[in-house]
Amino acid sequence: MDKNRRMHKRMILGRLCLFVSIMAMISVLDGLTAAHRKPDNDLDIITGRSFKITGNVYGNVKKARDIGVVSDSPELSLNFDEDIFSGYFLGVEMWRAELKAGSALSPGRYHLRLVPPDLPEIKPGDRQKLDALLSYTVNVYADAKAQRQGSLSLINRYTGVSPWFSAIGFFLAAVLTGVWIFVISGKIEADLAEQGFAEIYRVSKNAGGLEIFFGLGQCHGLEDGEKIGLFNASGDLLKELVVETIGKETSSAKVDLLNIRPGFMVARMSPSSMNISS
Repeated sequence: MDKNRRMHKRMILGRLCLFVSIMAMISVLDGLTAAHRKPDNDLDIITGRSFKITGNVYGNVKKARDIGVVSDSPELSLNFDEDIFSGYFLGVEMWRAELKAGSALSPGRYHLRLVPPDLPEIKPGDRQKLDALLSYTVNVYADAKAQRQGSLSLINRYTGVSPWFSAIGFFLAAVLTGVWIFVISGKIEADLAEQGFAEIYRVSKNAGGLEIFFGLGQCHGLEDGEKIGLFNASGDLLKELVVETIGKETSSAKVDLLNIRPGFMVARMSPSSMNISS
């Protein structure tokens, strides 16, 4: 693959990397927005199905089954496991139960309220907060399609994919594309250096103007004080410069022009290096 084809491929991959990075950020934003709008005690379930949920223990509870449950419908039940367990992070006592929507339960919004035994006397304001923690809203759907249409995540609603899976997928795509760009850029730089060319990868301001940094050095035969040509993105020669700081693989030079930017090129001033469009 020649230099021009590699540079074209790198440009296409750069645009792709930008696109998937933006999509990853959009997916994260969509997931965070949906999570913020949906309280922890707001649950979704499909008629005829069940799943496990957990919650903190309040009151003097010895066994999880001591906790009472008040439900809008006998078809919507919460069946506790017997044992209390300690939470992984904070170590608080927690219960585990199976939320089940019976096959005869019609789609709609239902409520469950937990009634722990022996709750201590607390202030009215704290009682309202506790009641909110002990109350669950259960959204019952007829099927998976209806549940997806009710999702607060736009990505999940229209594609059926979790926004977090989408974010992970686009993030991995961005990483892989970035690695691919890095590999191609290395090959382009090696090819250019063999011909006496290098892209400017950094431009810094100093008291006398600008200092440009490029990927030519002692290993490429560059010498301290050697003259190099500065070219713009169109391949036009702007000025001859003198290499002032030289390293093994990279060097720098000062320039008094102000419209220099990364992506411009430098070339060793030899007859074989003057045509940078080749």
